[in-house]
Amino acid sequence: MARARKHNQNVIVDYISFICFGVLVVTGVLLHWRLPHGSHNATLLGFSRHQWGDIHFWVAMVFIVGIIVHLLLHVPWIKSTMSPKRGVKQRYTLLIFLMTVYTILLFFLGVFLSPIIK
Repeated sequence: MARARKHNQNVIVDYISFICFGVLVVTGVLLHWRLPHGSHNATLLGFSRHQWGDIHFWVAMVFIVGIIVHLLLHVPWIKSTMSPKRGVKQRYTLLIFLMTVYTILLFFLGVFLSPIIK
């Protein structure tokens, strides 16, 4: 029973993350090519560039939370993969993967937390 519930949680988190990723791609393309800097009072579907930027930002926050929840739901798998019973090659592969994810998260946190200089 608990396993089925965890599977359902995984599916829900994965679907939400996938939808957020799609929305991020679409809004990013809109902001870059359809409503670039200096587009002044241009709107698309009734939203200005800044409103699309707000949507893009908040969907990105939901996506980041979804990825964190996804990783937390997979902690048992990560622990079992890192166990000494596994081969050294598998552990190094997972370690490289986790370090890459960690580096990407640090990069994006740095972007969000860095001061804005005008």
